[in-house]
Amino acid sequence: MSEKINLAQSIAAFSKKFSKLNEEDKDQFEIPVSKSKLLQDEITRREEERKEILRHRFSDFLEPRTQDIEQDEENLIKAYELFCKVTEVCESTAKENSTARLHTLEIISPLCKRDDYTLGDDFAFLRLWFLQKNPDTTVIPEFIRDENGQFFLNFIEKELWKPSSLEKEISTRILA
Repeated sequence: MSEKINLAQSIAAFSKKFSKLNEEDKDQFEIPVSKSKLLQDEITRREEERKEILRHRFSDFLEPRTQDIEQDEENLIKAYELFCKVTEVCESTAKENSTARLHTLEIISPLCKRDDYTLGDDFAFLRLWFLQKNPDTTVIPEFIRDENGQFFLNFIEKELWKPSSLEKEISTRILA
């Protein structure tokens, strides 16, 4: 019994002394965090920041906050509707006359003049918005650049589409 009392008294005495230590002295008793743990925490934090940035940018297309984005979405839909109408005419004409047909269906659109779409990453967000709006579509919009450097909008079969790494990231992190 006296051993328990001595042990209890020792613990109480140690607790009392430890609580009297100032903050600088307490730092000596803290267990250091490993560098790999710190690195992993930093990676996790940055991944969460990236995910939030992507979510915010994509939400700008789902719920447009600017007229520019609304206009871009409208321009893409108009190009899609034009593509569908021309394709329909081509298919009906092909049934009547199988010797004549169109070679390409490249569309000139205001989107073709926007560097943030043709050269930047924003088209990934617009394209994924298009897929959200038209889930049953069989075609996907893409830009084609001719030998003179001019961009055209085209629609390719959905099966032939290869999503960019950004589109894959948005699809898995935001849309999943």
